[in-house]
Amino acid sequence: TIGDGKGIIEEKPKEPEIFTTVEIDAKFAGNWKAFLERNLNPNTPTDNNAPEGSYQVIVQFVVDVEGNVSDIKSLTNHGYGLEQEAVRVLKKAAKWEPAIQNGIKVKAYRKQVITFQVLGE
Repeated sequence: TIGDGKGIIEEKPKEPEIFTTVEIDAKFAGNWKAFLERNLNPNTPTDNNAPEGSYQVIVQFVVDVEGNVSDIKSLTNHGYGLEQEAVRVLKKAAKWEPAIQNGIKVKAYRKQVITFQVLGE
């Protein structure tokens, strides 16, 4: 007879857990402020007729153990193209330094705030 119940079952490799809280957050490898100044379009809110004020866009994404960014999404919804601009800029960001948990690089969520200012005349 075929199959005596002692067959070998291959286990699929598990996807690494994505941490929501870590000892050391992932961080941008380089000067974040300079990166934003080079890549972010500061006129996005003005071009889209946003009223005067300060707008904090919160973007969440995953940084893997190699420092690659994925699953970028906005957690705010101010409109005026702000969230789209923040996501666009994050997609251009090169490698990040991965988060650290128990001394080991881990795949983790990261939240980043990007503030847009609309000044009065």
